[in-house]
Amino acid sequence: MGRVRRDIKCAAACRPLEFPYREYQADTTVTDEVPELCTQVINPAVASPIVSSPVGESSPLSRRGRQWFIGTIACLIVGSLIAAVISWYLGVHDWFFPVNFGIVEPGRLFRSGQISRHIIRSTLVNNRIGVIIDLSSRWEDTPDARAERSVAAELGVRRINLTLRGNGLGDPSVYPQALADIVEANRQGKAVLVHCQSGSQRTGGIVAAYRILIEGQSPDAAFAEMRRYGHDRKHNPRLVPFIESHLAMWKDQLAREQIITASQPAGPPR
Repeated sequence: MGRVRRDIKCAAACRPLEFPYREYQADTTVTDEVPELCTQVINPAVASPIVSSPVGESSPLSRRGRQWFIGTIACLIVGSLIAAVISWYLGVHDWFFPVNFGIVEPGRLFRSGQISRHIIRSTLVNNRIGVIIDLSSRWEDTPDARAERSVAAELGVRRINLTLRGNGLGDPSVYPQALADIVEANRQGKAVLVHCQSGSQRTGGIVAAYRILIEGQSPDAAFAEMRRYGHDRKHNPRLVPFIESHLAMWKDQLAREQIITASQPAGPPR
């Protein structure tokens, strides 16, 4: 019986092999052996049954494995979403939508930041832009700036470079020059795109001057629009005073050039 007990212990670790076996009797001594301990034949009548987990249940180890797998997948999904959002706001968004794009006057005047090379052609074509006023440095040599120059040349779009500093300050004569170019292009039936890099300070200043001097809007309304497109007076406190201090001079210059009348601003011809 000693061998039988040893056989029973082996059954917990090894699957019994299907060998012919001799029926065990209570008064019989087992003499036939399989040489390897873990391959000995077990008498079903004597050996205790091996208890298995009920159907549908899993061991704690397998449950922990599934939990680890699900947790890993969830972390990968969340990480991918976070990376996608960060990438979107760091520049991927600009591959699909023009930077800080806005319609100042439908079909006549548009504003933006530097438009990505991926969409510059479609933006110019879809909005029927005939003139670009670029307020960035004339020596700007980024891939997007080069693409804009190349596409504009292919499409026959006139580019005018009027450089201002990043905060919208600089040569005061740039402002009335930009307004005169906008009005002249509109008189020729051409839509104008005004842009800088971000579309908020330099572009915001020109559009505010256009609203006040060409359209006759109040300064408060013009500056409120400027804030909606990213101007922050706390970070750029000099732009609004710069515009306010030059409005009278710009108005006189535009009146002399017959862009507006001397008595009041004139809206663009319809």
